[in-house]
Amino acid sequence: MTTVQLSTDKEKNEVSNKTNHDILTAFEIYKDAVFGVDADLRFWQSFLKLSIDEYKNKSSRPDEVFSAIFPAYNINPRTNSGLLKTHKKAFSIKTLDLDIHSQDFFAWVTNLSILKTYNALEVFLLQAIHLRHFPNLKNPIDSKKAVEQINREIKAYLTTQNVNSDTKNNRHIIQFLKHQSTDISSFLKLPIRIDLTTNWENFFELISILRNIIAHQGTIVSTDTHNEIKSKARDIFQRHFVLPKDDNDYMNLHPIADQFLNFTSLYNDFAVNTVKLMYNENDLTIFKMT
Repeated sequence: MTTVQLSTDKEKNEVSNKTNHDILTAFEIYKDAVFGVDADLRFWQSFLKLSIDEYKNKSSRPDEVFSAIFPAYNINPRTNSGLLKTHKKAFSIKTLDLDIHSQDFFAWVTNLSILKTYNALEVFLLQAIHLRHFPNLKNPIDSKKAVEQINREIKAYLTTQNVNSDTKNNRHIIQFLKHQSTDISSFLKLPIRIDLTTNWENFFELISILRNIIAHQGTIVSTDTHNEIKSKARDIFQRHFVLPKDDNDYMNLHPIADQFLNFTSLYNDFAVNTVKLMYNENDLTIFKMT
């Protein structure tokens, strides 16, 4: 009996060690994606500003730095040939306008970074759920089918708990985590910062809404969506974003450059603390963070 018990303990340790190794690997995938985005934004934001200042100080600088037009071929569906057509309105960047154009450039780059960071977070959460609760399923990072299978299992569990498996803004993931852990449920109720009222659950709702705005609405924010944001996370949103109107009178998502990198750090706080609690850990040593 003693030999069998020792063998069982060894097997349990091997399974535990493999799980810890796998969740660390999942974290490394998340960290590399998010840290790369953060480092690029920090470097190029400062380097571009220095480069523009240096360029503007040159006495021989040209008045117009760049110009472009909007082209498209008028293709004949029968012959597959056509003439190149252009719109009458041209785009031009002048030396004196470099600062403004660089801000616009960083606005859309930053919006794309929100998309990449959210996707990395979503994959990390699904991998953690897979390892912790559904280890017999395929790793969700491997394929779209594997992601769909994990989501089906999450929704099936919620159904057994008489919980509406609402997939809008990935709410089903949050509901699943809350039902699996009272510590996670408590964490999600906490304000994300002491000077803000938005809690972690509504922060996740906000970044899910932002992902949809960028991926599916071309950064255009409708009045309904804006009202939804204000009802969930007004203070954190107003601290990091503005909504200038374009030429067609649509509100567009525009990150505030000086504040935005503080916003991305919140993704990391949410990610590591949620997964830490999922594994019943008290600190971040599970991710080799000291």
